[in-house]
Amino acid sequence: MSLVLIDATSNSITVSWPETQGASRYILEYRKAVDSDTVEFDTLSDKLTATQARKRNLKDEAGTGFFFRAGAPKDSDDTVTAWKTHSEPFHLLPADAEKRRASAPTAAHAGTNQAALVRWKAAPGGTAGYELQMRENRGGSAWSTIASSLSATEVRKKNLTSPVGYQFRVRPVSEESIFSSPSDPFVALGLSAGMKQLFCSLENGNLLRSVNEKPIPLADALGGKEFVLLYASAHWCGPCRQFTPQLTKWYQSQSDCEVVFLSADHDENGFRQYYGAMPWLAVVYDDDAREQLMSFISVTGIPRLTVLDGKTGKIIEENAVGKPLDVNRWRKLVGRGSQYECASG
Repeated sequence: MSLVLIDATSNSITVSWPETQGASRYILEYRKAVDSDTVEFDTLSDKLTATQARKRNLKDEAGTGFFFRAGAPKDSDDTVTAWKTHSEPFHLLPADAEKRRASAPTAAHAGTNQAALVRWKAAPGGTAGYELQMRENRGGSAWSTIASSLSATEVRKKNLTSPVGYQFRVRPVSEESIFSSPSDPFVALGLSAGMKQLFCSLENGNLLRSVNEKPIPLADALGGKEFVLLYASAHWCGPCRQFTPQLTKWYQSQSDCEVVFLSADHDENGFRQYYGAMPWLAVVYDDDAREQLMSFISVTGIPRLTVLDGKTGKIIEENAVGKPLDVNRWRKLVGRGSQYECASG
């Protein structure tokens, strides 16, 4: 892998280079791309710890562009034996092109496993479509096209598995159009290690979506959810029957959270009758995980609605029944509570 161009404006260039194993710092240098073997590189920094940097205040009246190189020095001196560079010059954007340039797209959690909802502003005057590119936010990763002619101004991108995240850029499809500046790095939500541990005793690793549908894998059911709510309830419980419609109304108004029903019914017929009217997930009635999860959230009375942080599996609120179902309030509480441990054997 070589040094790559991440972005350019009318007076700056952002570059990235592959990580060198064991490197504690990097030296980044640049020079103008002129036809001369005597032009030396100037040092931009010799103390970089990241594998991406932006050089500002560049001027290129001749339009020849620039060459960059980056390397990890040996020990305490500045000797670099293997520079990362590129074969073609990197150019600044013309000022008029920068004025026409679209703003960066935004990426937000899509509420599903390892997915993002990428949005951008429509081009003034319309366009035949949009080209969308992405790159892994890792040193030396280049841009690649994921869609060449999108008609809409948003797209759901799945399978975003990188722990360092991704960047996106977009452009209207036309000969003279240029790509927008990159989005901020985005890390998709998957099924966290804490959530996997919480449901580690789940039979076959599946949850119910309804009593009549095929069970779905845990990662597809809970991956990407900001908060997961464990709802212990039963059809014979009057307060439960009063609270369930309130929870249903809230559940259907949002997409960042998931509810998992833990039945406290006395038999499977009671479970199926009660769960049949619920819109959320459930643990199978005869699955051992149901009672283990109820023990974990200390169910001594019902209804009980325990809020978990989807990123860690930690308890955020012991019982949200009778309290505002407010995601912003839960965000302020993130980090409190304990984490479930699955007993071995």
